[in-house]
Order: sequence, then C-alpha cells, then structure tokens
Amino acid sequence: MKIRAVLFDLDNTLFDHPASARAGLDAFLQYLETERSDELTRWWFEIEEVNYNRFLTKELSFQEQRRERLRHFLPLAGLTVPQTNTRIDELFTTYLQNYEEAWTAFPDAAPALQGLRAIGMPVGVITNGNHDQQTSKINRIGLEPLLDRIFTSELTNHAKPAQEAFMEPCRSMNVSPAETLYVGDSYRVDIEGARNAGLQALHLNREGTRRQGTIQSLAELPPRLIEGTL
Repeated sequence: MKIRAVLFDLDNTLFDHPASARAGLDAFLQYLETERSDELTRWWFEIEEVNYNRFLTKELSFQEQRRERLRHFLPLAGLTVPQTNTRIDELFTTYLQNYEEAWTAFPDAAPALQGLRAIGMPVGVITNGNHDQQTSKINRIGLEPLLDRIFTSELTNHAKPAQEAFMEPCRSMNVSPAETLYVGDSYRVDIEGARNAGLQALHLNREGTRRQGTIQSLAELPPRLIEGTL
C-alpha cells in the first residue's frame, strides 16, 4: 500500500539525546567538582530511563522524576542529596542548562526531512514526554519548519507503545495507519508499537547490521519511499 505520511520518533532518532546528555552530564559533574567516569555516565542513563518511565506511566510527575534521578545518582557520585526539593531542583536546573546548550540533531535528520518534503510527503513526530520540552528540542535543533505535526504523550495522553499513541496521530493527519510509515530507534516501543497499531514501520538501528525492515541512516528513507522498497 502506498505511504501517504511518515511519522518519526524524536529522541535517539532525529534528536541526538545520548550526545546531548553526555555533554550536559560532563559539565554538571565539573560543576559538582566530581571527576567523570564511564561508570557514572552509565548510571546516569540507567537512572534516567527508570525514572522517566515512571513519569510516562504517571507514577511520578515530570518534576518529581527529575528529583528522583538526583536522589539516586548523587550518592553514587559520592555526594550528599540535598534535604529540600528546592535545592534538588536548583541542582537539576544546572544540569538542564548544560544539557539544553548541547542539544543537537543527528546529521542525517534535517536532510531526510527535507527530502521527504521535496516529494510532497507529510511528516510528523510522535514522542513520549513533556510537551514543552519536546517541542523546545525540535525548535532548538532547527527541525520545526520541516515538520507538519508534533504529537507528545503529554498532549495525546497516550504513551508509546500503546496503540492509541500511534492511531490518534493518524486520525489527526487524516491518513489510515496502513498508509503511514513510522520510523524509530526502539524496536519494542517504536516498531512493535507501531505495527501493533496497524502502521508500517522501519527500525533505525545506527549501530546494527542491515536486515529486512531496518535502516542504518535516515538518508536511506527518501530513496526507499520513491522506489517503493520498504
């Protein structure tokens, strides 16, 4: 079936979250006068994932998941957790400022979106997370003019991999799921979620091997759509 719209994941697909977060963490550790290490970086990402998922399941508010991240991380860095939420928030703001200054898109993101728009393809984003932060990322990294719609889990009240997280954007863009292609980096959240909702899907696996249903770069996408070789 012909593709009439393409939807993308944001973090780790269009937006280079790992590079941005590592830069933000390095600057944060320097502020804390703590030496960076691969172990601390690994713990930061693990703690981030656990508590962000708690936010997505509505166990924690967006602000509280930030506090929980520092409550778990600071002792691992040999530091004392502040006794007040106000001080924890101040510390996280320091990290956040450095993280935001490092926000960057993957080099293949803008060219791929431009290529899709050149062939008249509507494009959008489906992303889990806080609406203000996710739209701010898109604006800061220069992709906002290249997108027709942005759907966040906070806006739609549905987080991937729930089927409705994919089906509501299709309805909003007036395309059927079967005519919509979804591209994302997480096989479970993005690819299985999209396919379960009836969309076609391509797994972006930048470090993996090339196989059916997988691309290693977004640069592959416009030519494959033109050739009909999904």
